[in-house]
Amino acid sequence: MLSEYLNEKTIQTNIRADDWRQAIRKAGQILVDDGSVQSTYVDAMIRNGEENGGYFVLVPGVAIPHAKSESGVNKVGMSLMTLENPVNFLESPNNPVKLVICLAAVDNSTHIDALKLLAAFLGDECRVAEVMAAKDGKEVIEILKQYN
Repeated sequence: MLSEYLNEKTIQTNIRADDWRQAIRKAGQILVDDGSVQSTYVDAMIRNGEENGGYFVLVPGVAIPHAKSESGVNKVGMSLMTLENPVNFLESPNNPVKLVICLAAVDNSTHIDALKLLAAFLGDECRVAEVMAAKDGKEVIEILKQYN
């Protein structure tokens, strides 16, 4: 369940970001502050975008930046951040992005399990829209509880 990965400390809403790099930095910093990753992981997520393009913008309005675990993952973690104003994430037909979910996995199995949870959630456009419109972390958690 997504609520196992996300809590009030790992959710931020209506954050200002001028571009996709700043959005990843801010969403990644949540994981650094949580102790899930080292700052090198945030840098690796940005490099991943620079090298591979906007493939992590999976559905309209939603980016799921991530990098390899050896880039500085301490423990499984996930952050969720909504943007005050959507920004374009590289070249993607799913731009602009309003919801950024950073994923940090310790191994491939954990990575796949977390992506399955996210894929199921992202398939529910109504819930995704509710999360994008949420005013604070508590509201996001309530939406996720209804989903789980």
